[in-house]
Amino acid sequence: CAIKNQRFFHTPIHSECAAKNDINNFWDNSDIDVMQMVNKLSGIVIKKRAPVRIGTRMGRPGKSYKRKMNPSTHVLFPIANTGGIERKIKNAADFKTTVNSKLGKISVDIGIRTCPSCNIDTHELRCDCGEFTLPKLFCPKCDAKKIDNKELCPKCNTKTISVRRQDIDFRKIYHDAMEQMSERDLPNFKGIKKLSSKHRTPEPFEKGIFRAKYDLYTFKDGTIRYDMSDVPLTHIRPNEIGVSVEKMKELGYLEDIYGTPLTDRNQVLCLKVQDIVISKDAAEYLLKISKFIDDLLVKYYKMDSYYNAKTIGDMVGVLIMGLAPHTSAGILGRVIGYIKSSVCYAHPFFHAAKRRNCDGDEDSIILLLDGLLNFSFDYLPDKRGGKMDAPLVLTSHIEPSEVDGEAHNVDVCEQYPLEFYEATEKFTNPKDLEDKIDLIGNRLGTPLQYTKFMFTHDTTDIASGPIDSIYKTIDGMENKMNAQLSLGKKIRAVDESDVAERVLTSHFLPDMIGNLRAFSRQGTRCIKCGKKYRRPPLKGNCIRCGGNVILTVHEGSVKKYLKVSTKVANEYEVSEYTRQRIELLGYEIKALFESDKSKQMGLGDFM
Repeated sequence: CAIKNQRFFHTPIHSECAAKNDINNFWDNSDIDVMQMVNKLSGIVIKKRAPVRIGTRMGRPGKSYKRKMNPSTHVLFPIANTGGIERKIKNAADFKTTVNSKLGKISVDIGIRTCPSCNIDTHELRCDCGEFTLPKLFCPKCDAKKIDNKELCPKCNTKTISVRRQDIDFRKIYHDAMEQMSERDLPNFKGIKKLSSKHRTPEPFEKGIFRAKYDLYTFKDGTIRYDMSDVPLTHIRPNEIGVSVEKMKELGYLEDIYGTPLTDRNQVLCLKVQDIVISKDAAEYLLKISKFIDDLLVKYYKMDSYYNAKTIGDMVGVLIMGLAPHTSAGILGRVIGYIKSSVCYAHPFFHAAKRRNCDGDEDSIILLLDGLLNFSFDYLPDKRGGKMDAPLVLTSHIEPSEVDGEAHNVDVCEQYPLEFYEATEKFTNPKDLEDKIDLIGNRLGTPLQYTKFMFTHDTTDIASGPIDSIYKTIDGMENKMNAQLSLGKKIRAVDESDVAERVLTSHFLPDMIGNLRAFSRQGTRCIKCGKKYRRPPLKGNCIRCGGNVILTVHEGSVKKYLKVSTKVANEYEVSEYTRQRIELLGYEIKALFESDKSKQMGLGDFM
């Protein structure tokens, strides 16, 4: 039947219906809705496709990017301010304070360590004789010498330390390391101004050389991280993740979900609970990390290389650690493929084991051998939370009964029973249907808790959606805001005025107010050496190096959201209270940055 203006047009197929019913009266009854008409004419019961729709919040936009400290660093070795504002190692090696001082002689706060075999003091973790060194503790108050590695001074009960200001021949350290590792000068090689660990223990300088060589950046614990948004996944096809059938068999995938031997790249496989699928750019970054590790093994540790990877295809099968922020336990995983989307696909068990609930959180992965070789407690900051977001322990095996209960609520049936659909019309409590649906929670403690998972709805490609969130591709906050509000206008379930109000009160206004407060309380810094001053020196230049001294908070950062906030408030029906907040803030900004005495005026201003 053709439907137009809520009426049916006559066609020969309705002749039998017309004979049995007074159709004309039925069509003219305005109290009958379209679904009732369809049910009456068809002779069968047809349900609405979606009687009730449930709105859920969207996770954060997909992210896939290398983790950097702020500012980015290649090696955890202190060079104070001798590397300039960019902390370049080459600048520190060529640093010279006075005419008579030695080139490359720098003064840094660093931990003093002693070799138990040679009894020689050094800042290195390992002595030239091969022995590991120990922190040389002393009392900062009474300067007692014989502490014997005690946490408290036996004379004055003060907490002991091993850190002192020392002059080191950094130029020699730099050139010796470069020569021993057979590497040339790296112009963008960056260090760190100062260490924040308890004993200020520096990282072996050679590790930074190879990181800079491959454009890799270290985190606070000496590892290299790559961040990606979490997305749950239970099934894969080899052709979706760029892997051959032969490679999948090597990884232990021998049959598909129906028990058929794996012979075709289009067969659907049940994802193993500790296997992950990463973005293509993440695979390329892991490839560079593998080359860094191999160079480290061969040139620094004098061992054989391990990965020997040439392409991202060679990274399929490597082991990684998954780690979520604010936790200290890494989860062992294995890379089995890569996709073009900016996410990390993994089993719900894997995400839940990281203490995540699979709603778009952002976690990091660490190449396993990088974590085993380069992580150290001695690099972690000596402050509250210093041990968070560090792989202090590694979980090698996921026990499903020990992960969060959200992962147990995943259904793994091939289709839902009729009772499920009937219960949806009655708004039955889901708990009453748990025995009708095949849930992971019902399989705990059995071999089926890991395998034989099914699904109800198929897709041709797990990465068929947008590769990147549109939020990432639109430039400028005003353009992002306009796109968001334009989308809100098109969706009937969204009140665009409420969206505008929420963005203004939760993002733009707090940002402007915070920057305005920071501007009035700010200090100054030298653009050459980075030294900060609470008040600018009277002579206008840096006392240390003579460089220009500038403000740390600029006018543009205070005013950046004022224009777009005013525009949005005028175009959308936001509350009068919010409008007045924006207006008053505009007056404050104007009063701060515009001077009435020096205001440029024209003849028109006097007319």
